[in-house]
Amino acid sequence: MTIENQFMDTTAPKRKVLIIEDELIIQRLVRVVFERDGFEVFLANDGSEGIRLALTNPPHIIILDIMMEGLNGFEVCKMLRANSSLRRTAIIIVSARSFKPDIDKAMELGADSYVVKPFSPQDLLTIAVQHMNVRASRP
Repeated sequence: MTIENQFMDTTAPKRKVLIIEDELIIQRLVRVVFERDGFEVFLANDGSEGIRLALTNPPHIIILDIMMEGLNGFEVCKMLRANSSLRRTAIIIVSARSFKPDIDKAMELGADSYVVKPFSPQDLLTIAVQHMNVRASRP
């Protein structure tokens, strides 16, 4: 057994993040930072696909864009929060829209945080993990 394997906990379930984002560059950027931190990453290009993935394989964190074709991020957030199986999932909104009414609406719909684009991928990871830990500690 290598020293590296000796300290790895192979029984612990891998943390999962779902990225619901229609901009491929943002998707890739966020995916890389979460993968480097040991997350299993799932990708959705639109809100409908994101909801389907979240309900079939509940993640620990959802990174959710607001401005997408079809269902927008506000609608997706509301639908996700309506499902009790996702009550421990942290939802982090990422958007180019920095208007206070948008931020307030996202928070009212159940988002845990709102990050304005452009953002530091490392800061996004830190914020998401903090909210994941808070949600995980809830009954």
